[in-house]
Amino acid sequence: MNKTRAAVIAALLMFFAIIGDGAVANATPTEQYPVDPAAQAASQVYPGPPLSAQARSAQRAAFVSVPSNYVYNVNLAPVARHDYCTSSPDSYFSADFRGPCARHDLCYDAADRAGTNYSACNSALRTDLITNCAYAYGGSGASYQTCVATADVYYAAVTVAHL
Repeated sequence: MNKTRAAVIAALLMFFAIIGDGAVANATPTEQYPVDPAAQAASQVYPGPPLSAQARSAQRAAFVSVPSNYVYNVNLAPVARHDYCTSSPDSYFSADFRGPCARHDLCYDAADRAGTNYSACNSALRTDLITNCAYAYGGSGASYQTCVATADVYYAAVTVAHL
């Protein structure tokens, strides 16, 4: 599969990941169909009590970094894959994806040596990307959710590229 085709598939997956689950019916209350106060109260999202600085720090403690044995070198043989996230961005705004992508490259190297498939590597990539999304955005909110959707697109792209 060429890179253009993979990029188109990744873009479509991101599009559907972002808007696919967000279908919301909107209705304007009228005299005949007023807003039910109980339903309105139940529909409000309550994020919980504010977190202390210590709780936020503990929540953001996990971070997947670039392994010390990773060598950034796009010319390594036999496959030039040591370039973090290849043709995808190395971050999603504040979420640093270099560590997860570097570990994914190393996992592919190990899978090649062992003669195994890449499914475990791809699953670990998704988990590591989401870990760094939580580190950057605290594990909730719109920025976190779109970061996770981006992680899902990265996962889908590497999975589709190696079918």
